[in-house]
Amino acid sequence: MTENKTIVRFTLNERIQHIVAMIAFIVLFLTGFALKYSDNSVSGWLIQLLGGMENRSSMHYEGGILLIAVGVYHILYLLLTVRGRDQLRRLFFHTSDWKAFCVSFTHIFSSKRPDTPHGRFTTRQKLQFWLVMGGSLSMGVSGLLIWFHDETMSLFSKWFWDFLFILHSHGAMLVFLVIVLWHLYDIHLREAFPMDNSWLSGRLSLERLKQEHSLEYQELMAAGQIDGEEDEN
Repeated sequence: MTENKTIVRFTLNERIQHIVAMIAFIVLFLTGFALKYSDNSVSGWLIQLLGGMENRSSMHYEGGILLIAVGVYHILYLLLTVRGRDQLRRLFFHTSDWKAFCVSFTHIFSSKRPDTPHGRFTTRQKLQFWLVMGGSLSMGVSGLLIWFHDETMSLFSKWFWDFLFILHSHGAMLVFLVIVLWHLYDIHLREAFPMDNSWLSGRLSLERLKQEHSLEYQELMAAGQIDGEEDEN
């Protein structure tokens, strides 16, 4: 029975990347929230919990370094490895994605899954990926320029400095909204309540693969790879 069989969805390498990125985002969100809303009582409590503003700043920088490091590694992984290039190819949008997105949008708050065939990544997952990548890029670049403020101020005018703060703040808000309000709901609460554990185990049941990624299921079946015995690389 397909519901008793599983297939590798994420390799150990990919799961570690995901966990490291998750840790970096949590650190950045907490320390960034504490600064942006420092006059809020919750932020005051959070700053105390983090050991004061100086420790908060250090942790924010460390979280930023961690995010940039895992981001650079992920880009190299997508570009330089066979599996990564295949994943990247499947993450690009196609004309069928527009129709699938419109159908999915009408069911966004519904527990009923629209009968739309998908490959390895659904249209929603592709959009989430590119929004997070774009938000992370804006946070990373603007964060580095703000960190080295003396050099930045010597090269650019005051309006650019103000723009950096807006870009950094709004990029962080974009990533927060996509991850917390969309990704967590879409992947965990709606599809596999209370949690889709494939991000930990790396495996997905063939039954779910057939239901949620029917085009990939057909592709793997045609290639004779539906046996759940793939090795992690």
